[in-house]
Amino acid sequence: MIYYISDLHLGDKRVFDLCGRNKTINEYNNELIEKWNSKVTNKDSVYILGDFAHENYSYEALEVIDELNGIKNLIVGNHDEFILLEVGEREITRHFNIISWSELIVDNGRVVHLSHYPMMDWNMSQRGSYHVYGHIHNKNLPDIKNYYKDKLAFNASADVIGHIPMSLDELIKIKEGQ
Repeated sequence: MIYYISDLHLGDKRVFDLCGRNKTINEYNNELIEKWNSKVTNKDSVYILGDFAHENYSYEALEVIDELNGIKNLIVGNHDEFILLEVGEREITRHFNIISWSELIVDNGRVVHLSHYPMMDWNMSQRGSYHVYGHIHNKNLPDIKNYYKDKLAFNASADVIGHIPMSLDELIKIKEGQ
C-alpha cells in the first residue's frame, strides 16, 4: 500500500499553535507514532510531502521518523531544506528511501505527481494524472479550493487528514466529503 502525509512539523510549537494542534511536542509525537503504526506496516510506502520537522529539532525528529512503520520517502518542503543542510545528505538518507523535490509515481495503476506545494498544472495533468501536495495545512483558501474543485488534486496536510497517512483512495473520499 502507498500512503501520503505532509506537514508533520515535528518539534515546531509555533506551527502547532497556528494549526490548533493543542498538544505538547511529546504528546503529538507519541500519538503520531501510535496512530501511524496502527495503520502502516513495514511493507507499505509512505510519502512525506515536506515539512517533516522544525530545523532546531532535526535529530529528535529523525528518531521519531525511525519509530514510524513503513518505507519512508521524503518530498522536500520549504522547512526541510535547513535540515538537509544541518544534518547532511548522508545522515538523512539513512532515514528515508527517497529524497526528492518532486516525484512522479504509479499508485495502483494511477500516475501521481507528488510535490510539497500545490500546483496549478502538474506533470501529465492533461492525461488524468493525480496531484498530491501539502504546504497549505488546513488554511481556508477559497481560491485554491475552487480551482481544485474539479481537479484530481488532493491536500495531504496532516492537519487536513487527521495526522495519519492516507491512501489515494482515502484522500479522494476526504475531498468528496468537503
